[in-house]
Amino acid sequence: MSSLPAGGWIIRLNRVDLITLSSVPLTLLALFFTLQQELLTALALLFLAMTADALDGLLARRWGLTREFGRYLDGFMDVLIYLVSPALILLQWGFDGAYAVALVTMVAAGCIRLSVFNQTGNIEDASKGSARPAYLGMPVFWSLLIIAPLVLLEHWLGWTAFIKALLALVLLWFSVQMLRARPFFKFTSLAQMLWITLGGFSLLCATTLAAKGAQAPLHPLLMALYLQVPVVIGGVAHMWCVSNDVLPSLARPLWKSAFGANKTWRGVLLVPLLTALGALCLWPLELIFQALGWPTVWSGYSLLLAGAVAGAGYILGELPNSWFKRRLGIAPGQVPEDQRYWFIALDQIDSAVGVALILGWWLDLSWTVVALYILTFPLTALLVKQWLYRNKLKDSAV
Repeated sequence: MSSLPAGGWIIRLNRVDLITLSSVPLTLLALFFTLQQELLTALALLFLAMTADALDGLLARRWGLTREFGRYLDGFMDVLIYLVSPALILLQWGFDGAYAVALVTMVAAGCIRLSVFNQTGNIEDASKGSARPAYLGMPVFWSLLIIAPLVLLEHWLGWTAFIKALLALVLLWFSVQMLRARPFFKFTSLAQMLWITLGGFSLLCATTLAAKGAQAPLHPLLMALYLQVPVVIGGVAHMWCVSNDVLPSLARPLWKSAFGANKTWRGVLLVPLLTALGALCLWPLELIFQALGWPTVWSGYSLLLAGAVAGAGYILGELPNSWFKRRLGIAPGQVPEDQRYWFIALDQIDSAVGVALILGWWLDLSWTVVALYILTFPLTALLVKQWLYRNKLKDSAV
């Protein structure tokens, strides 16, 4: 009989667990839109949830945070994302009657496969000469990769009866493949995963935008993500400048005792300038959107000036966090181990709040877009920091 865990909680979550749990709000929102008959929107959100699912295992291995609890938690998220949600989408789509046999079979097979995975984990496939990681049986996330294209085809072409019959056959085949005791290909490249997940999200969003324009349910979310592009471009360019010691004479602390040595006059000058140039990169896209009659958040505003404002918001958003950590005696670039994840979360969100609030004021954005910017930016920042770390432009991946 085990004793009670220390600390007053049944489990201590780590940063990978939080990434896994980010699928929960996305999946619940997908279920909400499913009940509103916004099926393409629901599928798009599930592809976003799939992005978090793709990241958690890879980052757990990279950060040395793999543990049995993480595998169980991931399995529960998989049931929601790849079995329960797609099943409800298909039922709302009219995939009932005799077709329900294929649906029930898929969900049952998926539950069995996930239960086996919780016992075995990944396996090694030595069939091509060298051992490489593989899945035992076809993984459940293929449910989205099978269902989404066929639902899109029905949306574009009609052919409802034919596509539903085809989907029923494919789901039965998929159910068998999930239960077969053989190695199945495992994606190991983050770039491959993101091409699939974000590519699927983009395709589904483009389809809903083409059909509904600004009335599309995900329009505010897309606007929030679109606003992040100049900040990402400016941030990457700034890290390149820091790594290559551009303008070394300006690499002096802004106010060392208050903000530490990492907040420099170089950053104050370069970040708004580079973010303005990042905004200017959107000019060709703005011309296309204008020709299509799609107004964007930048419409009617100077891209250069709005980009510079965003960069200023980025700098201003980071200063209170730096001041707070200096008051606590935390060195620049360091976080206390006992509250590590709270400070990591704060580091991801401080600049997002600064940019969202100043752009909300400057561009007269709705509070919905501002809130979505703040909520989604940490995931964007995590992806960008991973890329910077892999390309040796940043010392850490968080």
